[in-house]
Amino acid sequence: MNSNMHTNLNMSTEKLEPASNAPATQAHLVSVPEIQPQAPFGPAVLGGNMRLLDSVKVSLNVMVGQIQTSVGELMDLKESSVLKIDRAVDFPVDVMLNGSVVARGHLVAVDDNFGVRITEIAPGGQS
Repeated sequence: MNSNMHTNLNMSTEKLEPASNAPATQAHLVSVPEIQPQAPFGPAVLGGNMRLLDSVKVSLNVMVGQIQTSVGELMDLKESSVLKIDRAVDFPVDVMLNGSVVARGHLVAVDDNFGVRITEIAPGGQS
């Protein structure tokens, strides 16, 4: 906390009674002054260097499609039941980041896993 901020805080002390055999605790009520809006100044956080984000981990979700069903139909599902999804087999799947579509592609097999061959990148600033 910088010294200017510290001098603007109004603090009062109140002794609290312990609930059990715990030692007494002091609570400090702090009154923080209202901050006046200021125009931003100085360099941008990333300073135009997007490479700083290269090691940040993100989770992508691949959306194959959706199904709307009733609770009764859901409860009747058994092994070997088939759910028909709202997308055709040749329709691309959505690759999503934080609920926004960032790309589309087709499902492929990669060894024993699914993969997505990207066929389209979403335009910047779109969701």
